[in-house]
Amino acid sequence: MRTLDELRRLLSRLDGRGYKAYEEIEGAYEGPGWVLYVDHVQGDPFAPPSKMRVRVDGRRAGFPADLYSTAVRRLALEDFLARRVRQSIEAVSRGHRGSGKSGLIWVDAGGQEVLERTAVRVRPEWIECRFQLGLPAAGRTVLGRQAEEMLCREVPEIMRRSLFWSEIPQSECRRFVECVENQEAIRAQLRERRLVAFVADGAILPRRSGVSELPLERAIPFRSPESLRVTFAVPNPVSQGGRVHDTLTGMGIPEGVTLIVGGGYHGKSTLLRALERCVYPHVPGDGREYVITRADAVTIRAEDGRRIERVDLTPFIGELPYGQRTDDFSTENASGSTSQAANILEALEAGSRLLLIDEDTSATNFMVRDARMQALVAKALEPITPFVDRVRELYEQFGVSTILVMGGS
Repeated sequence: MRTLDELRRLLSRLDGRGYKAYEEIEGAYEGPGWVLYVDHVQGDPFAPPSKMRVRVDGRRAGFPADLYSTAVRRLALEDFLARRVRQSIEAVSRGHRGSGKSGLIWVDAGGQEVLERTAVRVRPEWIECRFQLGLPAAGRTVLGRQAEEMLCREVPEIMRRSLFWSEIPQSECRRFVECVENQEAIRAQLRERRLVAFVADGAILPRRSGVSELPLERAIPFRSPESLRVTFAVPNPVSQGGRVHDTLTGMGIPEGVTLIVGGGYHGKSTLLRALERCVYPHVPGDGREYVITRADAVTIRAEDGRRIERVDLTPFIGELPYGQRTDDFSTENASGSTSQAANILEALEAGSRLLLIDEDTSATNFMVRDARMQALVAKALEPITPFVDRVRELYEQFGVSTILVMGGS
């Protein structure tokens, strides 16, 4: 295995040559307690960046074993470290230098949700960070000195700040892991409590804008109605109402059919949106970290123009004009009602037992037929069985719960 000093000399020798010369750096380079792997070198400065890894010896990294002692804790720690790497990149890297993607260092650290990723992997023997790096060039000429700065100074400093227990904010890391563990502990209790979701008192549900997942500033904290208030035990202490507890109190949404109604701009869709996103754990400080939804929940909406391939729509759609059958239905351009029916049936086939539906994004003729419309159009002439006529049957016969937002029908 080559050393970091050998990489420096190699990059100095490549300076000024054609970009393809960078292929010579593929391989492994040993540093103090860690190894840099150059797995793939991009063929051009405008191509996707090169793929690299840094693997740190587990004993040198020094992370307490209890932080990755379970699958949930390992997931949380890996997510935290990926975010720490991203912060370190922003602090250390000089950024773009040269043509194309030259000078960029990027790691897939995600957004507000905590998801299993491959950006950071934690094992007792080692910790590994996988990232992309744009090898610098002027046009298509190697910039060896800038590459040396990136690979031999910036990358080691980024990893030093991110992958060693002694260098990271330890209490913040532990709180992050414990928060995710609490969320998954509540999720594991939902089914036995016959609940489909939980919204903690004090949760911040509104977002800053329609294109941001960050919490809205000065938002009104959520407060559960007394009739739905429940309490969950959590494995780690949590702050609620200005005090530290080993339980969390909030609204438990029961199995069955739940209807959310209210005036415009009163938060109906905001609540449903939070439930939709919270099939995954969220980072501390998001405001929705203790909004918990069953993992099998699916959001249902109309999708005009979508393709449908061999779906049995007969529970909702009868025979269509021109004798078109719906027990084995295919189309390249579905209507709002047929697309929504297909979405429900596909979700059930995939194993979902919780449907989240907002009237605003649904096909009206699929959702409901009021008495006046039934008087105008005879049932024999209407191929659509409205969802509201099936929603109770879905729960009683198949155990499928529904949370439905309505404000106009």
